[in-house]
Amino acid sequence: MRNNFKSFKNKEMIKKQENMVLITKEDLITEALIINHVKALAYDRSAASIGETRAINYIKNELIANNINSKVEYFSWSTPIRYLMKTIYLMIFTYLLIFRLFLIIVLFYFVKYMFQKTRKISLVNREQSKNLFAKIPSKKKVPNQPIIIFSAHYDSISSRIPYAMQRILMIIVKIIIIPYMGLSIFISLWLILNIMSITSFNTFLLYLVSVSSLTTISVIIPMFLFLFTSSISTGSIDNASGVSILIELAKKIKENPLTNYDVLFLWCGAEEWGLKGSKKFVAKYAKKYDKIYDLNKSININIDMVGSYIGLLNKSGLIFKKAINENINKLIKASAEELNIPITLYNKIIKPKSDYISFRKFSKKKNKSFQTALFHSDRDSIYIHSKKDTPEKCSNIIMDDCLKVCYNTIKHLDRQIN
Repeated sequence: MRNNFKSFKNKEMIKKQENMVLITKEDLITEALIINHVKALAYDRSAASIGETRAINYIKNELIANNINSKVEYFSWSTPIRYLMKTIYLMIFTYLLIFRLFLIIVLFYFVKYMFQKTRKISLVNREQSKNLFAKIPSKKKVPNQPIIIFSAHYDSISSRIPYAMQRILMIIVKIIIIPYMGLSIFISLWLILNIMSITSFNTFLLYLVSVSSLTTISVIIPMFLFLFTSSISTGSIDNASGVSILIELAKKIKENPLTNYDVLFLWCGAEEWGLKGSKKFVAKYAKKYDKIYDLNKSININIDMVGSYIGLLNKSGLIFKKAINENINKLIKASAEELNIPITLYNKIIKPKSDYISFRKFSKKKNKSFQTALFHSDRDSIYIHSKKDTPEKCSNIIMDDCLKVCYNTIKHLDRQIN
């Protein structure tokens, strides 16, 4: 009996060791796949570019290869340059009206619409981008069940200067453009009232707008050209890392769906230009999802930058720092500790601009308990938007660990409903 027990125990030990080897091999395969995705996406993926289209086709093909149905939705968006040019056009027409140069306006439209080629010429066209999303339904379908939304942006951007300086310059741009646009619209309305003989026109304001126009053109346009015309960034940390993690996580969930949660994977476009993709998604689907899902029990996990470590945004604010949905953060932290994976919670005075903000705004507006979490390796920001943001900066082990933490977290959430 004792020998039989020893034999049985030895067999159990061998079986456990074999399982450990199998798990290790599986981990190695996943790590290799994630870093291979990052390498495959290591090119310019600027919003509305050919590279962006290549990237979304790559993601879609990876999903198709694993029998995951996905959908691509197109949307249009405007850059600050478009708003600036529209305001400049407005002021030019204002000047022409002031000096009664109506024939120039007529001639402009006559020439523009006389030829087919000239009709298409415009400096105020809206840019085109797209979102891709895939939903994996739960095993058990019940009315008003919760949903988990994973998001990551796949576009990239390049700049000549460090990320911290970019943020400062963009604030300056807003400070200059917004007052200028407001003043220009005010002058134009005043001119219309003047033409209708309702009020008299103040020439001082005209001179003021003229000086503002010249100042804005001479400062803003060169600033944008300097900021965003540079050696191309491959956008590896920001955010091929998040894109790649979501691809492999979608495969994992497809093989073993959750019991009580639908899981949606969202790859957003034009994030670098003001979270355009996630805003469009929330605007289109938030009301619909509010009817079919229990959003008070739902979450969004946004993966935006996983480079040399796993960072998780904790609090933001200057004096009274506010926690970013601490309940889901606690669960993520506990899941990481359970797996013995190091994770860094950090605070920021100004919270990072990423797609989770679109979901948070909806949650606040509708007074929902919908929670969001942001994976963001903040210290790696010194590399992003530059030639330094290469696949070598992304750790395949760290990215795989992030995937494991996400998977373990949603598994715990799924079990809590039972």
